[in-house]
Amino acid sequence: MKKFLGCVAGLCVWTAALVAAERGVLTQWSTIDALLKGHYEGVATLGEVKQRGDFGLGTFEALDGEMVLLDGKVFQIDGQGAVHEPGDAVRTPFAAVTFFKADIELALPAGLTLEQVQARVDALLPSANLFYAVRVTGGFAEVRTRSVPRQEKPYPMLAEVVKTQSLFTITKTEGELVGLRCPGFSKAVNVPGHHFHYLAADRKSGGHVLGLVTGEGVRVRVAVLREFSVKLPESASFDALDLSGDRSKELHAVESERK
Repeated sequence: MKKFLGCVAGLCVWTAALVAAERGVLTQWSTIDALLKGHYEGVATLGEVKQRGDFGLGTFEALDGEMVLLDGKVFQIDGQGAVHEPGDAVRTPFAAVTFFKADIELALPAGLTLEQVQARVDALLPSANLFYAVRVTGGFAEVRTRSVPRQEKPYPMLAEVVKTQSLFTITKTEGELVGLRCPGFSKAVNVPGHHFHYLAADRKSGGHVLGLVTGEGVRVRVAVLREFSVKLPESASFDALDLSGDRSKELHAVESERK
């Protein structure tokens, strides 16, 4: 409920907590296809990103590692696997965030793979046509992650970058998966299906999740997101991109674990 505060110079002010107003909204900068095409120029500062959410994921200008936004703090997992807290002036070429408020909760047993975790979450979702923020907290017997090093211009396409990605296997760890589940119709804009980044509780490891095995005390919380807002870059380089065509196979290869 709004509360009337009063009027000053003809401007009437009502309280309506911005955080509450933004719950249920996924805000994104740029598109996944632009990232696939090598558009790594920063389009927003981390300060701007945090105004639109306290939970989410993305990357950094020049594709400088993997981003986790958790409880209002941004963490960077660099190409060596080290975790940093970059300043608000650092820029991102791609990020998707929301103010997290759980609508669905479930507990998971030990011994589940990433695919099994995703299937259990999907079984509880009200519709495959919505966006969801997915937060998985607890112990993990193993989490397999990746990150990428900072790139130099002229930027290579993402499929070329991941050929030299750094791979990490984190064992007997506690932490959080920060993820999104996007509907199939969002392809070319975001990653259809599940997309997770990991951050260890000790803030010493993490990255883009390629695989895992759950441990003890794993809890899943899901926020239903019925509004999706995309902020496209205001730059000549973005305007000049050829974003036609279907890059589903390329995206799958980039996001998946190489066998």
